[in-house]
Amino acid sequence: MTEPLVLAAAVAYGYLVGSIPTAYLVARWRRGIDIRRYGSGNVGASNVARQVGKVSFAVVAAFDVLAKGVGSVVVARALGLDVQFQALAALMAVAGHNWSVYLRFSGGRGLSVVAGGLLLLAWEELVASLAIAFLGWLAFRNIALWFGIALVLLPVWALLLREPAAIVLFCVAALAVTALKRLLSNPGMAPSGLRWRDMAIPRLLYDRDTWKAGDWVKRKPEDADRGSDG
Repeated sequence: MTEPLVLAAAVAYGYLVGSIPTAYLVARWRRGIDIRRYGSGNVGASNVARQVGKVSFAVVAAFDVLAKGVGSVVVARALGLDVQFQALAALMAVAGHNWSVYLRFSGGRGLSVVAGGLLLLAWEELVASLAIAFLGWLAFRNIALWFGIALVLLPVWALLLREPAAIVLFCVAALAVTALKRLLSNPGMAPSGLRWRDMAIPRLLYDRDTWKAGDWVKRKPEDADRGSDG
């Protein structure tokens, strides 16, 4: 294959495998539910942990980290592509996870896939970011906020460690794509009566549509039905 075709193959792998809705499939298999209608509506490991269970969480997280994040980089390397194209393949896996072609472009937040990509591309930045997220969670018990802060710091670590430009750009792009997904959320998940501008800051900071956590992560389809009836 010529280099453009090799690059296209790596990018296609990243996006199409990244798009596999692991959380949706596991929730359907284990509980017969559409995970998009439960809790945060996020098609990712964190929502599966709350709605389905810890074993299902482990399955989803492992697949998203290894097959999507790590796998996209491994395939790009096996095809002989340079680091900038390996990073592009990993970024496409994140985009596929967040906007899955199999779920009409709904999806997760991409954190597990970002972690998988960083595991091979920039493991020191991954360790630093996970440490920040974990310590913040221990102190304040707010995982979404501290994972957001950890993502913001990713490009900072890359610059401090004097990484190649491709790695710095990957960290910036991973932050941008994750922040964009938080802002947009999944279609149809916003509570009725809330304007987007009222949800923007809570979504960015806490990955939810309201300032108060309340029963946000415990929502079920019948809750929305009661709201529409009332």
